[in-house]
Amino acid sequence: MITSDIVRQRVRTLPSLPTSVVSLGQAVADDRCTVDRILSILAKDPALSATMLRLANSVMYSGDRRVMDLRTAVMRLGFEAILNLGRSAAIIRSFRGTRHLDPFRLWQHSVAVGLVSKGICRLIKNNAMDEPAYLAGLLHDIGKIALDRCFTDEYGPVVEAIDRGESCLDAEFGRLGTTHAEVGAMVAEHWSFPEPMIAAIRDHHEDHPREFLPALVQLADLLVRSRIPNGPADETLMFNLEEQPAYPVVFGGGDYDAERLTFSIDDELEHAVNFVKLAFQD
Repeated sequence: MITSDIVRQRVRTLPSLPTSVVSLGQAVADDRCTVDRILSILAKDPALSATMLRLANSVMYSGDRRVMDLRTAVMRLGFEAILNLGRSAAIIRSFRGTRHLDPFRLWQHSVAVGLVSKGICRLIKNNAMDEPAYLAGLLHDIGKIALDRCFTDEYGPVVEAIDRGESCLDAEFGRLGTTHAEVGAMVAEHWSFPEPMIAAIRDHHEDHPREFLPALVQLADLLVRSRIPNGPADETLMFNLEEQPAYPVVFGGGDYDAERLTFSIDDELEHAVNFVKLAFQD
């Protein structure tokens, strides 16, 4: 079995966020931040800037309005969206290589969960949370890549068990004594992400999540897995969204059209595929 101390030790060997992304986070957290300050940070990382510009022109962000330069992107999207674009690009590009997992499929799922989480925030008029929701969804399965990278030999049998039809959490905990949710939270800690983001990653499989972000990611994850199964165990996945324990945490007592939300998932899946293709480009 893998202990928490060993996990924390090996997580430190994973790629750190580029200094440009760290600087972006510090700048965005400063109330005095300006567009020129953001651009001066991006100017020091041309490869990341080029990827961000491609992503800014994805349907996810730009719609039919093409962005020709980063200044326009920053002014149109806002500082937090630009920060999340930078984080998305850096993280996906840093974790394209895996031993046992299909990275494109994993990131497609993760981006889709992020987009659905963001879409739910907009549906319930909680626009202040749409960017944190996207990032929480993007990172909710980062622990799977960490396990594949840091415990390659031990994680192989886990993936084989999932491919045979065992549930992901049962396969992980039964063979490793930990889960991708717990490991992912340690990765988020290593990257100095805020506590709500760490909690969203750690608790997105809780039976009765009590906080908004973990509950939101849990619902989005279910909705995406019902469209694109993560393994044989998901192929028979059936649920009533409004009966999920996470539902009242996210939607409260509001009267929302759950069926309409469910059908909107297909568009987000298409956006996720295109987004990951752009992020994978060199």
